[in-house]
Amino acid sequence: MLLSFLTSFIGLAVAATNPIDTFANVTVFQPDSGAVSYARTESLTNGTLLATWSDFAAANNTIPIYRSADNGFSWYTFGSVTSDTEGRRLVQPHLLYLNESFGDWDAGSVLLAVNAVDDKSTNIEVYGSADSGESWSFVSTVATGGKANTTNGATPVWEPFLMMTNHKVVCYYSDQRDTQHGQKLSHQTTSESLDAWGSAVDDVAFSNYSDRPGMTTVAKLPNGKYILTFEYAMLNATGKYRYPIYYKISNDPENFGTEKAYRINVNTGVQPNGGPYVTWSPIGGVNGTIVVSDSDHNSIFVNRALGDGIWTEVKTPAGRAYSREVRIPTNDETKLRIAGGAEYGQTDPSQVLLTIMDLAKALNITS
Repeated sequence: MLLSFLTSFIGLAVAATNPIDTFANVTVFQPDSGAVSYARTESLTNGTLLATWSDFAAANNTIPIYRSADNGFSWYTFGSVTSDTEGRRLVQPHLLYLNESFGDWDAGSVLLAVNAVDDKSTNIEVYGSADSGESWSFVSTVATGGKANTTNGATPVWEPFLMMTNHKVVCYYSDQRDTQHGQKLSHQTTSESLDAWGSAVDDVAFSNYSDRPGMTTVAKLPNGKYILTFEYAMLNATGKYRYPIYYKISNDPENFGTEKAYRINVNTGVQPNGGPYVTWSPIGGVNGTIVVSDSDHNSIFVNRALGDGIWTEVKTPAGRAYSREVRIPTNDETKLRIAGGAEYGQTDPSQVLLTIMDLAKALNITS
């Protein structure tokens, strides 16, 4: 516990000596038409960021990579990722910076997991870049499912999330291939190379067939445990789905399956709903602060007790967005980076927007 406190204190002190600027809703990308969403960013070094997003209306088989050299205040086109398979659109991206070498990839390489979708299949694929995101090559396929279809009984895979932990790379995703579940959450792991993924393991699988947990994100906590958030799609009395946010906590990021699921209960009575994203900040005391965003609110929801008890609603200057991302900048841990695009179901043109907010100030942390 003392070590965790010292680590948090030192991290805060270092960040305070080199604070980054705050700003609200800077434009990363403005499409000519159509809605873009599912924005994702990744920190490289020295304030350099990469960003990408989903464009479900894209007619080609590429996904853009944008770059910022000033902590996200300005952006420019940097690269693109192209599917090796004609007719596949790359959507639902997730970026991962490798801070250590892994297999054939040196430290400093960047990975991109996507759902490569065509009219017959969904495919969780991984691409890699050895030059900070400018050029990319196909690396491997993690999982393959049926065509994109959210109807129970269909067999697609969705929504990859990459994490490196314990010298392994884990790919979490939503999985409709099990006939016992309308949808469940699974992961696959590789410990040696990015083309040697292990078998799928259940993370969240409920006994009620119609339940559809989805959209995994994971963060490591200072006590060595891990938190997994997800939307728990369940039918209400009228036969329509609702999507409250739930979470699990485990000692092992590869063993969430047997852990209990908890709903996020908020002090204001607000119910976070749909498309969660979780991150952890070292500020806020010995336990730091868990931060969760959802798709329906401007607010974030925070917990400073390692997931126990009631969560607190905190207002942000960022807008609502489907699967809005929250990340802690690696060069200033007192801040929170928020990236988003269109709201769920939006069809009119939508920007990809990025916000840096002062998390310490929002939490009333003064030292």
